[in-house]
Amino acid sequence: MTSYEEKKAETLKGSLAGNGGTSQEALFGLAAGAVFGMISPLVGHPFDTVKTRMQAEASYANTGFLQTVMHIYKAEGARGFYRGFIPPLVGSIAFRGLLFSAYSGAYAACEQIPVLHDPLPYTGGLRPSVIVGAMAAAFSRAVIESPLDFVKVRIMVGKEAMLDSSSSKVVKNSMVSSFRLFSASPVSSIRHVYHGFFPTLFRTMGLLGSFFVMVDYSVRYIPDVVNAPVTGPFFKGGVCATAAWVFAFPFESVKSVIQADTTGKYKNLRNSTWVVMRQLHRERGIKGLYRGFAPGASRSFVANGVSMSVYTWFQNYLRTDTAM
Repeated sequence: MTSYEEKKAETLKGSLAGNGGTSQEALFGLAAGAVFGMISPLVGHPFDTVKTRMQAEASYANTGFLQTVMHIYKAEGARGFYRGFIPPLVGSIAFRGLLFSAYSGAYAACEQIPVLHDPLPYTGGLRPSVIVGAMAAAFSRAVIESPLDFVKVRIMVGKEAMLDSSSSKVVKNSMVSSFRLFSASPVSSIRHVYHGFFPTLFRTMGLLGSFFVMVDYSVRYIPDVVNAPVTGPFFKGGVCATAAWVFAFPFESVKSVIQADTTGKYKNLRNSTWVVMRQLHRERGIKGLYRGFAPGASRSFVANGVSMSVYTWFQNYLRTDTAM
């Protein structure tokens, strides 16, 4: 290595992508991201269930975090917290593998282009490669996550029914019924399960954009914290991801409301994302936009902290094994 490359490698130690080639980094990101995606819902789904019900189910509109937990447990037992678990598990493995692959691949490609790896002026060293990687990751995640999240939300709030967009016929019972209409009308059905795509995309861009930027700053300004053997990965996954939710959570609230609606109220409404956001703010103020934030932040801290620890270990294992 040249002195520049050595300095760069040392400075960026702890980053979510390495200094390898584009294909190699994309492959490492895909493998480690899939492992991250498997761990995250296992740890975090109960928190997600509580958050979604607080946001989207009328019977929980005025209950707090602990009250909602107790109500779910009394009514459904421990199984109630894992209601709708399969769609997010499948989706998490797919979209987290793809998002980390997209980020790592785009980041590595941009790092080979001087104008994209040189820091932006007045940003404290932020590079365009981080931003480009984050946007590639956000779009990749939203495309896969949105339809699976639609099914998950319906099941979580006890609305497995899927409204036929052409005949207003309601198809009931089980996750399978949510996809049954594909055989009859693939185009309208695809459009239907992508109901809520734009708030999902806006949320994900804010979430991942903030997350990857915060990790990048942390790597450069507090390397001793980020590179600590145990607490470092948990800091990146738990603290940075949870802080990113502060920016993205209003869109998460809007997404839950739109996806849980089986009346068709928001179906043909233009700019429904902003309409629902204004509605939530008008009815409940800023609290309406952050309804369910406590369980959402708890889920993020625990699930992302644990998952990032596994992600980091697995990536280090892959790099060490490849280097042999």
